[in-house]
Amino acid sequence: MRMLIVDDEREIRDYIAAMPEWADIRCSVAAVAANGAEALTLARQIRPDILLTDIRMPVMDGIALAEAIRKEQPELPIVFLSAYNEFEYARQAIRLGAVDFITKPFVAADLVWAVKQVQQQLMTEWKHQEAFFVLFGGPADRDEEKLAWLRDRNQPDEPFILLYGELDTVAGAAGERSPFRERAVLAAVMPALERSAVPYWTQGTNAGLYVLLRGSGIDPASLQEEALELAKRMVELGGAANELSLSVGIGRAEPSLLCLPDALRQIAECMEYRMLIGKRSVIAYDAIRSIRSEKDRQLLLSTNRLEDLLRIGDRDGIADALREAYRTMLTVGAGKPDIQHFCINLVEKAEYVMEEFGLSIDPKDKLRIREKLLSSVILTDMMRDIEQLMQGCAARIGTLVEQAPKRLVAETKAIIGQAYEDELTLRMVAERLSVNYSYLSRVIKKETGKNFSDLLWLTRIEAAKARLLSEDLKAYEVAYAVGFKNYAHFSLLFKKVVGMSPSAYKLHASAQRDGGK
Repeated sequence: MRMLIVDDEREIRDYIAAMPEWADIRCSVAAVAANGAEALTLARQIRPDILLTDIRMPVMDGIALAEAIRKEQPELPIVFLSAYNEFEYARQAIRLGAVDFITKPFVAADLVWAVKQVQQQLMTEWKHQEAFFVLFGGPADRDEEKLAWLRDRNQPDEPFILLYGELDTVAGAAGERSPFRERAVLAAVMPALERSAVPYWTQGTNAGLYVLLRGSGIDPASLQEEALELAKRMVELGGAANELSLSVGIGRAEPSLLCLPDALRQIAECMEYRMLIGKRSVIAYDAIRSIRSEKDRQLLLSTNRLEDLLRIGDRDGIADALREAYRTMLTVGAGKPDIQHFCINLVEKAEYVMEEFGLSIDPKDKLRIREKLLSSVILTDMMRDIEQLMQGCAARIGTLVEQAPKRLVAETKAIIGQAYEDELTLRMVAERLSVNYSYLSRVIKKETGKNFSDLLWLTRIEAAKARLLSEDLKAYEVAYAVGFKNYAHFSLLFKKVVGMSPSAYKLHASAQRDGGK
């Protein structure tokens, strides 16, 4: 849980920010501010999970800050701090939905307790939503159980629309997904959700996020309009996030929560169709249902198959798949526009996959292949041209797949070994190695079983062990010397890797040396 701390007295805000108890309950201080105006700007930037704010402050006091934030982040938990135990302040705090009102002077335990209550409430709600998706996504023969679940929680069976935002970069690559991507999606689209006028439930996946808009008391037309606007905002915010490209599928308006399995099926079809229309798309099921046909389905399957083969550099498989696609197009009666669309889409897929592997295609070749495909009138000519492109790309990817991973991992480790003390990110390493950021991440994970951050932290921990034994430095000095910015984070990682705290490790090693003399 990320906290924003606001107090005009520097000693107090620094004391709260430095409290070691936060690490014990898995909280971190995202930012501190000296007044409400500064805090409001920070809140818009970092989207904290909880706000701890003083009331009496210059420029903008805590009450005005809470009123402003409530308009933009209505669900943000707020804990007020005040040296004045006055009724009027307490009354305003209640009106603004404060989760607690703590008077100064306070003890650390008071703050920790208040934050833990917020954590428990959020965890209860998250578990509630997760339980809903697990149960209601199941088969219809459990409908009675589902209705009983709603009754037990005083939850009405209500109309809804289901949305699903998914990362474009990992579609069809389930084996390469990471739970960290789920948090990246949630962080990117949360501002869009917080501005929604319709209540919602969410459920994360390894590659995206389901959003169920609950329609009690909302007419169907307004619910559909809100769903479309929300989807557009999610795509826009995802595109604004660094290295994050999202597409969003929208199911039909359903009259009952018991219809969730059908809504999930609709979303799956939307995301499948996304492969034809490209990245950063909003795909409504009602729209694709009216234009979808067996012809589209067959061409989509062929496209997906060829993309999968290209990712592994399977030249023989590509040749077979293209011949099968040729027969399919003849069988389903695809016309010239359909075939041209299929081939142009394959060109775009090939370029996209090449980019993922850090490979480039000459811009002149990109233009040339498109001109040939658009000017061709014979199916065999189109297929020959597209096969030459796909085979050339597959050959280059195949060579990279066979030779590059171990070399890239070795060079990454070498860079970490040289620069672990400095600010170092995967993106910086990828730029030095002239490879695609996402591709390098997948290579490291596949070859080592670890993420880049794990390699960096382990290197820093090993360096810290050496410094603890050979240099007269305190544990927190060693932490900063080897590149950690947060001592609590360093201490937790050190204990997890080494099995004891930094201080205990130093004492243990010293005792062993003394005992051996």
